[in-house]
Amino acid sequence: MKLKITATLILFIIIGLIFASYITPNKSTGSLAKHGILNLQEYDFAKNGPVRLDGEWEFVPGKLVDSNYFSERGASAYVQVPSLWTKYRIDNQSVPKFTNATYRLLVKLPADENLLGIKTSNIRMSNALYVNGEKIGGSGMPGESQSYRPSNTPYLSFFENTKGNIEIIVHVTNYHYAYGGGIISSLYLGDEQNILELRQNALMYDWVTIAAFFMVGIYFLGFYLHFRRDKSLLYFSLFCFSVVLYSLTHGEKVLHSLFPMIPYEIFVILQCSSNLIGLFLLAYFHTILRSHSNKRFAQVLIIIGIICSLLVFLPVQINSQFQTLYSLYLLVAILYVLYVQIKAIFAKTTGAFYLYIGSITLIMYFIVGTLNVMGNISLDILPPILPFTYLLMLSLFMAHRFADTYRKNEELSEQLLQVDKFKDEFLAKTSHEFKTPLHGMIAILQSILSPTNSNLTTQQQEKINFVIDKAKRLSSLVNDVLDLTKLKRKELNLEIKPVDLYSTIFVVMEVFSYMLQKDIKIINSISRDISFVRADENRLRQILYNLIDNAIKYTDQGTIELAAQESNGKVIISIRDTGRGIASADINKVFHAFEQAGDSNREYQSVGLGLSITKQLVELQGGQIWVRSAIGEGSTFSFSLPAVERNIEAVSTIEEWHYKGLGGMQRFTVPYIIGEPKGKKIMIVDDNHSNLRVLIEALNSEDYLIIAVDNGKDAFTLLEQHPDIDLILLDIMMPGLNGFEVCKKIREKYSLTELPVLMLTAAILAEDMVAGFQAGANDFLHKPIELSELKTRMKNLILMKDTALAATAIEMAYLQAQIKPHFIYNVLNSILSLSYLDIEKTRALITNFAIFLRGSFVFTNTNKLIPIHNEISLVKSYVEIEKARFPEKFDFVIDRDIDFDCLIPPLLIQPLVENAIRHGIGGRRNGGQISLYIRNNKDTVTIKVTDNGRGISQEKINQILTQKQHENSGVGLLNIVNRIKKYSGATFSIESEEHKGTTVMVIIPYMTATEKEDVNVKSTHNR
Repeated sequence: MKLKITATLILFIIIGLIFASYITPNKSTGSLAKHGILNLQEYDFAKNGPVRLDGEWEFVPGKLVDSNYFSERGASAYVQVPSLWTKYRIDNQSVPKFTNATYRLLVKLPADENLLGIKTSNIRMSNALYVNGEKIGGSGMPGESQSYRPSNTPYLSFFENTKGNIEIIVHVTNYHYAYGGGIISSLYLGDEQNILELRQNALMYDWVTIAAFFMVGIYFLGFYLHFRRDKSLLYFSLFCFSVVLYSLTHGEKVLHSLFPMIPYEIFVILQCSSNLIGLFLLAYFHTILRSHSNKRFAQVLIIIGIICSLLVFLPVQINSQFQTLYSLYLLVAILYVLYVQIKAIFAKTTGAFYLYIGSITLIMYFIVGTLNVMGNISLDILPPILPFTYLLMLSLFMAHRFADTYRKNEELSEQLLQVDKFKDEFLAKTSHEFKTPLHGMIAILQSILSPTNSNLTTQQQEKINFVIDKAKRLSSLVNDVLDLTKLKRKELNLEIKPVDLYSTIFVVMEVFSYMLQKDIKIINSISRDISFVRADENRLRQILYNLIDNAIKYTDQGTIELAAQESNGKVIISIRDTGRGIASADINKVFHAFEQAGDSNREYQSVGLGLSITKQLVELQGGQIWVRSAIGEGSTFSFSLPAVERNIEAVSTIEEWHYKGLGGMQRFTVPYIIGEPKGKKIMIVDDNHSNLRVLIEALNSEDYLIIAVDNGKDAFTLLEQHPDIDLILLDIMMPGLNGFEVCKKIREKYSLTELPVLMLTAAILAEDMVAGFQAGANDFLHKPIELSELKTRMKNLILMKDTALAATAIEMAYLQAQIKPHFIYNVLNSILSLSYLDIEKTRALITNFAIFLRGSFVFTNTNKLIPIHNEISLVKSYVEIEKARFPEKFDFVIDRDIDFDCLIPPLLIQPLVENAIRHGIGGRRNGGQISLYIRNNKDTVTIKVTDNGRGISQEKINQILTQKQHENSGVGLLNIVNRIKKYSGATFSIESEEHKGTTVMVIIPYMTATEKEDVNVKSTHNR
């Protein structure tokens, strides 16, 4: 460091010596003007360049005279030029500050110089230049105070040298500048080329300085606008602009050349405003080297600088009196800056070497500037080395500081990244650890609230529900933290594909319909015809969950409406609520992480991750999200996703693809049936053909008959054709009818034990499973599917169904054999009584009773079909027994086609007739009418049992069809309904009107003796 300082000092001493040689008086003239005469007869302008017209000039104070005045008066006073005229003493009296005066100089020139020129610099405050009595230039208008117009702008003028000697007269007037007027800077005389070069060099100096400082100022101003925390950038930019202003209003005063009509008062204000250089330079170094600066002293200097800057707005006559104050302030400011820089250099501050060189440059530049003001030297005596050097040093100093700061930031950033990574890992691991105990807590608390536990008071139940709600919120927060960690690490994998928007929203609404506990109605205004969207199915549902849950949270009562529309290749989904709304000041905060806008109600306070995650998920899928809201008017959250044109035919038509079965590559279509015909029937419903392929290949070795379909509509068609299906594997998210809708429709016809449904889902929320169970699913299996787990769950569900079927068969067998003691006793009593009256009727009654008992005790009837005439025979026997017991109580009529004898399930008609006698007309003493109607419809057989009894209400009909019959009712109607479901096309219905009668109708497929074996296989293979 010492070596650098020593070398720099030597360098600047050399520069100083060279510079000193330039600032010495001009020696090219041989001698200065004496007694108003300058002899240049031997001077070579082409070789030596222009000459300064310095020396003794004739001077006439208080008058503007011409050459005649000097001829008539003879010798006049002689003064030194350049200089302020207040320094002159004429007749032992000082020249006043505000006056006018005439300068005269005779110049002897070489005879060969024809075209010459004169360049002025600083003549206060207006002047006119005459050569040989002819005015060749001027600035402003010299004259008396009334006609005087100030202007002090350098100019150059050319004239022809015809006589060899010239007379130069300069009229000068000053009524503004408080320090006096006069020729302050040298006038230059030379040939045309030299004068033009002198002017061009001066202009170049000014323009280069202006351009350099202006560009740097703009650069650092822009830097500050992007980094407002560092005020030093602003101060340095203003310092550069102050130098630009100084260069525009001093030297050649190019500002006046650019705007010649600018008023003199404004020009002076701008000229004096260049004193801001010291103020902004001080502010810059005080800010950037704060640790080395005295805060109080710097603040005092800054306040003084501001006051000096305000003084420029005073009139010129007053303002100019403070010129010494301005110079003194600039000197003090620069000295203090040097002091601060030296302290920073000794403290080894970053970039101290650049500060050191800049400080020396600043001192030299200040010396030159002071000499320029004094009139002894021009700023352009050297190329613009000093301002450029200082500007370069300051720029390098700042660059060094920023580079050092950048390196430190890189190190800190690396440390922060490590800490952030550790934090994310900690959050992820901790969140995973939280999930299991949270779910355990929720499950235990829910078990405490089970209906079997009646020991809890209402207050205790409310407290437990409160804890469950908070635990669920905490569980949701854990999931949000995990998602946020994945998003930050960009580890969230999305499977973008066409997704049925209607089906997805239906599933989400189905979930909320079971969770909603407020007086809120959720309305789905989205049409089924809305286009598919290109999105990740699970993440789309997560977006909808978050937005609907947010709407519910801030809506106490009212509606939440979902709508969608297509626009410019996008589908815009809107969730509008009638809740509290969001203040306009908070709208921009709603999507920020860890911020929650709007409601201060602590009941709804959360960490604010849901909407932030939602925004990121929407944007990751190529969409945008926004919100419109107002306090008291509710909110509308809208987001867009890329639309996919829906091709209905492509969705519904059969698609062909290859399947690698046991016999090699086979070509088949979906719907597709494959497997062991005598095996258990399994239906797979999934719109993803890849999933169908995997499941078919995995289950083909299990001796199942597999039916594969890819939509809900085909599933119902196949279910009608194969009513004896044992198990359905059902995907939730499908186009058209989704899994929830399909499951609900299945449960309208089949109970949980009659047709188990195993739902396949990629759902990530527990609420999805709750909605699935509410829709009627038996079990859930998450994708991706573990095949061993799938097979185990399937076997368990099939075993459950087999157990239920066995129980139904046993029930039927029991009901068939359920000959009640009082019925036998009553029949025997009837036989005994009748034997005394009519032996033939007695014999007929005994015969019918024997036929009835034989049919009732045939237990194998539960496993086969019987001819319809056998069932009719059993019915007749039963009717005759009842007629014998209750003579004239009712009439029984059979209306049937006699030219066919199909097969029907056993005990299908007799229980219906028994039900009509015992419950239909049971309350009548006589006049009962019961008819049995049987018709062959080619493909089906219609059986109707009609009575004119008391009838039953619709509520009772629903109860009969959904509950088991009372044990006194014989073979229950519900048992009949359950048994005929296994026959494709079979239906069971009841029509009744109270006090008018009832009609029970059964329609079953027409089956003949040749089809008996096939039918028995279909009806028994499930066992």
